[in-house]
Amino acid sequence: MNRRMMLFFVAFLLLGIAECYAQSDIRERKQQAPEKRVNDAERETMSSRKEVGLLSLLTFPSAPESLTLCNKPIPLAVDDVRERFEREYYQMLEHRGLLTILVKRYAKYSPILSDEINKMNLPSDLIYLALTESYLNPRAASKANAGGMWQFIKETGKREGLNINDNIDERYSIVRSTKSALGYLKKLNDEFGDWLLVMAAYNCGEARIREAIANQASRDFFELYLPEETDRYIYRIASIKEIITNTKKYGLTIDQREYYKPFVVTECILEVKQEIHTLLLAQAMDMSYKTFRELNLHLRRYSLPKGVYYLYVPSEKKELFFRRIKENPSLSIQNNRDRN
Repeated sequence: MNRRMMLFFVAFLLLGIAECYAQSDIRERKQQAPEKRVNDAERETMSSRKEVGLLSLLTFPSAPESLTLCNKPIPLAVDDVRERFEREYYQMLEHRGLLTILVKRYAKYSPILSDEINKMNLPSDLIYLALTESYLNPRAASKANAGGMWQFIKETGKREGLNINDNIDERYSIVRSTKSALGYLKKLNDEFGDWLLVMAAYNCGEARIREAIANQASRDFFELYLPEETDRYIYRIASIKEIITNTKKYGLTIDQREYYKPFVVTECILEVKQEIHTLLLAQAMDMSYKTFRELNLHLRRYSLPKGVYYLYVPSEKKELFFRRIKENPSLSIQNNRDRN
């Protein structure tokens, strides 16, 4: 009983103190000059407007009524499909900072990725698979040891023709990994004949998709029971496509002057006749070692042993680089072509 009385007394005391502070604040405001009271009121109004503005950012547009992915309609009129799509769609819209970066990276890398996609006569929407895999970060690495813009694991990368060893890891080469990823996707389409199943297989493996088709009597992605991550993966790709292709609708109006510069390089095949330090290559390009490595992320060590390697040179530096390489008897250029 005594404890309850004590708590009641403390609560009563705190309420009294709060009331005293409130009355003191009112008296202080009354004593202020009218101009100061007006200024304080304006500041409070501005603060309220900012809070309303922040709340408006949390109000998202309605989900689209129709959407296609690789020219295949997504049946958003089906309740279950719409619910699954909206889960990924609204979660993506919560991350405006990330979406802003994606728009800028898309401007940087879409020319080179789209060029490879077009050369292989594949659906242009495959670029959104890369966006989903790595957010177009060529240095991305996952806990599952997948690496690069297309998130190859080592075994799959080697199987698809990438050079991966202690010195080289072409999963981190934008050009080489893109070629291999698209080649792999093309082979999956030759087998499954449906681009949604192809992208699902890219996520969980072709064996899992074969098993699902064999045991569920369906080849329709929307009718197959698949791992949840794979199911979400397709809707995430569709969500990113919807947002990136409708930036104004989603308030992602970015001045084009703020876009990241397009990734434009010349690809060359370099023959190394005896082991060299890669700093030599950076110096031949007349650039810092950091910039050189960012263009050639697949080079994993400072030294490069005897062998033949793909190398990427800024297009504006290629003439200087080729001239300097000719002056070095340990190196030679086999061929080259611009990539943009």
